[in-house]
Amino acid sequence: MKISYVFACLVLMMAFCVINTSNIAHAEEVLGVGTDSLLGGDLTDPDDDGDPESDKNYDAIFTANDEPGFGGGEFAFNVFDNRLGPSNDKWCCGKGGGIPDEGLHVTAEFDEQYALTHFTVSSANDVPGRDPTEWAIQGSNDGEEFTTIFEHDGDSFWDQRLQVVLFEAGEDYDRQKEGYKFFRHVTYNTASNPNGAYFQIGEIEFFGDDSYPVESRNKLTTKWGSIKKAR
Repeated sequence: MKISYVFACLVLMMAFCVINTSNIAHAEEVLGVGTDSLLGGDLTDPDDDGDPESDKNYDAIFTANDEPGFGGGEFAFNVFDNRLGPSNDKWCCGKGGGIPDEGLHVTAEFDEQYALTHFTVSSANDVPGRDPTEWAIQGSNDGEEFTTIFEHDGDSFWDQRLQVVLFEAGEDYDRQKEGYKFFRHVTYNTASNPNGAYFQIGEIEFFGDDSYPVESRNKLTTKWGSIKKAR
């Protein structure tokens, strides 16, 4: 009886641990903290010469369902300005009354279709309770009907401010069998929602391939060289 009881307790403890760690980000996905940890050269600004003050030199058209524009009062397009920091280097803080059912989303539209190979999403400079906890990356070819590529519903992925986290096809979401002209980040919930200034995000980088399905990649080439994934 005692052995059976102990065994049952161990099984319950193991199940509890699995449930409570299933939504925690893997440490090897963290690239670092601050602007220098961004990969750079993403689809929206492959030459890293975008001018957010005048919305020039970007290879994408940006739209958002809240606070569209660069600069301003921490407007939405700041997530594509290649900078991490306070004030207008982030998007903050959401519509009054809380996040709407369709979420808060910002979209990049391209001239051609890409299969999403990897992307980064970065936390903003303060208030961890504003970090997205339920969010998705979605693709579309008409800007109306979107397909979910990656989704997360759980604890925040970030444990530091201005932290850059990498997500890769074949590792963190399915390799893509279709290309899209539109990619968007949509937030459905945060820990602070709907109280006060309840939402913010620092930066988003989209990377893609115009040939698909995306093949397996053991290494990700960046401006620093190669980052080998430790899984």
